[in-house]
Amino acid sequence: MFGSVSPREETRREIRGLVSHARHASQNFDHARAYEMLIRRHVVGPSGIRLQMNVVEDDGRRDLRANTVIETAWKKWGRKGSPSICGRLSFWGIECQIATAIAREGGAFVRLHRGRKGGPFGLRIEPIPFDLLDLDHTQPIPGGGYIESGIEFDADGRPLAFHIWTAPEDVAHMGIRRRVRVPARDMVHVLVPEEIGQALNVPRSSTALRLMNMADAFQKAGMEAAHFGAAAMLFFKREAETSTLSQTDDTADDGGPPIDTIEAGTILDLPPGVEPVPHVPHYPDAAVEPFMRNMNASTASGLGVSRETLTGDLTGANFSSLRAGKGEERDEWRMLQRAMFESFHGVVFSQWLNMALLTQAVRLPLAKIEKFDAAEWRPRGWPSVNPKDDATAAEKDLALGLRSRREIAAERGRDIEEVDKEIAEDKQRAERLKLDFGSSPPKPPGPDPDKEDADP
Repeated sequence: MFGSVSPREETRREIRGLVSHARHASQNFDHARAYEMLIRRHVVGPSGIRLQMNVVEDDGRRDLRANTVIETAWKKWGRKGSPSICGRLSFWGIECQIATAIAREGGAFVRLHRGRKGGPFGLRIEPIPFDLLDLDHTQPIPGGGYIESGIEFDADGRPLAFHIWTAPEDVAHMGIRRRVRVPARDMVHVLVPEEIGQALNVPRSSTALRLMNMADAFQKAGMEAAHFGAAAMLFFKREAETSTLSQTDDTADDGGPPIDTIEAGTILDLPPGVEPVPHVPHYPDAAVEPFMRNMNASTASGLGVSRETLTGDLTGANFSSLRAGKGEERDEWRMLQRAMFESFHGVVFSQWLNMALLTQAVRLPLAKIEKFDAAEWRPRGWPSVNPKDDATAAEKDLALGLRSRREIAAERGRDIEEVDKEIAEDKQRAERLKLDFGSSPPKPPGPDPDKEDADP
């Protein structure tokens, strides 16, 4: 009878090795690095996950002033140098680091600093490297709680604190390190929920790492074979021991060094008993390409993306396959986006709003904080694979009342209020400059040729 290990216990035992393996892959394997770039590109995007406030009055009307004040202050706080404790990052830069940590380590840790370290808005944040978590610290605590892999839980499994080191183990110039207990209210654990009761998650590339290793070894061997195949190698077959090909003259027994390289254009007079045997390699072979395509497809499926997206190889792709593949893939990106702004953006915003109201960096009444804590997050969207048909479908849904303009704009990563504001500004500018982009081209001066040709 074989004993079983729970996924949680297995993760606790293997997490350090898995993270180390994932880091090695990201620094040495093209596909691992490409996947991290894909996560940053599709989960965060060039504009980041944007805030859209939805504060409403008691009668249901939107509080435009409060929405504008909070959104403006959040954007100001997010500029480079303001939100990070180190002063070197913008909020977008922190988002990119967290997205990378999700891909490489399965999650991320961010520490919240208030008070004197909080700056003008009363809050700054600090991404915590995974190595600083005391993974070896696991023990029960009084009252039914426990510490597992450096995370302290109560009897109900609710996080109470995080036990972290003040410096990495192998960084001597940072001084003697010590372990500190950081309360859960001062730490954000960005975690993609996958298993019941999970304390940590594994790197998202964990199942694809084995294939990446094998593909890397195969490619190295293939490159060596291709190198030798491209080189014109020649072997000499001797029928007798005395039949030696030397470099001094055309005799076999002159005592000169034997020939081991031949330059281009060389003509040799072979001695008796020496027969040239050409080497004709059979690599690269035509079967290599479909084999590598299958390997790459398996790797991509383990990462939750299409093979075409991971490799950039569109050979054999068509409209139907791209549309189906992109749809599944984008749903996975949307799930990661939601996991990120639920476990990171929402928590950080609530703490930031509380401190910004306390410090009066946001000049709104603190008594209405529950009303003002009405953030909605707009992650990036994607252009349609078939924009004409999708636009027609959206227009019909809008006419039938099945969808709203807000929903359509959100699918494209836009804020409907920003879109309406841009349209209004464009119209005002066009009217001021007497521009008319919707009319037909002006007719040339002179009599109307249609009227001249008409019968009286």
